[in-house]
Amino acid sequence: MRQYGEVPPWLAAENTPAVSSVSGLGTGGSAAVQTTDSGGFGNVNVWIGANANASWSIVLTFPSTPPALFIAGDDAFGPITQSTSGNNVTLAGDAAKFVYTGKPLTIHYEWSVSK
Repeated sequence: MRQYGEVPPWLAAENTPAVSSVSGLGTGGSAAVQTTDSGGFGNVNVWIGANANASWSIVLTFPSTPPALFIAGDDAFGPITQSTSGNNVTLAGDAAKFVYTGKPLTIHYEWSVSK
């Protein structure tokens, strides 16, 4: 984990991800990436739809293979796991607290190493 006061990796290589697929987020559920730099860190905003499943997954596709990522999210996601295959990072979990609110939840990601 990063230490308190450590500078985030602002100078990351241009490698901003896009959401390529989602599952388990319910009717009208979706996800989108929001980042203010070139991909070193950002947020995945997730909207939970009606009839959301407890098991969910979101696949982020990067332009090139990303380094290992730190991932943290709202409690409603439950424990978040990640797996990487080529340029794809799959975030998944088994949420015990998904509640349709109409407001987005957030998963934060950042490189574990500066680029």
